[in-house]
Amino acid sequence: MRRILVTLVLIATMLPFGTGTASAASITIAAAGDIARPSFGTPQQQTANLITAYAPNAVFALGDTQYENGSLSDFSTYYDASWGAFKNKTYAIPGNHEYGTSGASGFFSYFGSGSAFPVSPPGYYSLNLGDWHIAFLNTECKRIDCSAEKSWLMNDLSGDTHTCDMVVYHRTNLKWARVKSSNLGVDVALAASRHVYERWPADNGLTRFTVGTGGASLGTLSSGFDAGFRSFGVIEMTLNASNYSWAFVDVSGRTLDSGSRACH
Repeated sequence: MRRILVTLVLIATMLPFGTGTASAASITIAAAGDIARPSFGTPQQQTANLITAYAPNAVFALGDTQYENGSLSDFSTYYDASWGAFKNKTYAIPGNHEYGTSGASGFFSYFGSGSAFPVSPPGYYSLNLGDWHIAFLNTECKRIDCSAEKSWLMNDLSGDTHTCDMVVYHRTNLKWARVKSSNLGVDVALAASRHVYERWPADNGLTRFTVGTGGASLGTLSSGFDAGFRSFGVIEMTLNASNYSWAFVDVSGRTLDSGSRACH
């Protein structure tokens, strides 16, 4: 089983922080999934513009990054023309649409070089950003061995000593990712798949965010969330040594949901 653990040492004076003054351990990120249309769409450029204005340290692409089938030619033509501007600080995971091309080869070719973390099959990995440990998962269990991935995740998180942890994955309806993250003390889960923004009630200290609002299309809200919006936008987060804050900003510049919480 492949295990990848990368520790990134980030020095505050060398990093382009978004807004305000951040401490040495603070990291800013912007994230969304369900991004690029197979013909260039205005919403994906609008969400890219939000990221440009925020100027985060890192960008998380939460799967279904290129519709409809994740071909390399579409990545190079459509995703690259918008979110491609942040490729050198993007951490990406595949979704189901990437596997419309055999083996998600377009995704792995596009993000195989030039991104903050070059991704290769099976498409899951973990790393440290500032004082946070972050696991990026591949939730396409019909395409990869998710039993091996579950074991890897349990070992990865059980052996981690950080106060603050996050998991990043695509499919919101994959129960094992949520349950294992909650049981292992993870603080934040970022997912996409549903083409909406939803923030869910904390579960054993885990706060889940659905951010499938990167530009492809808008879907239908479910029920039971603490906050929910059908708007294109990105989540902006500041990750501190023992806490985090978030703001969901839509393409008109409105902050629709925001808050902060301590890690546990």
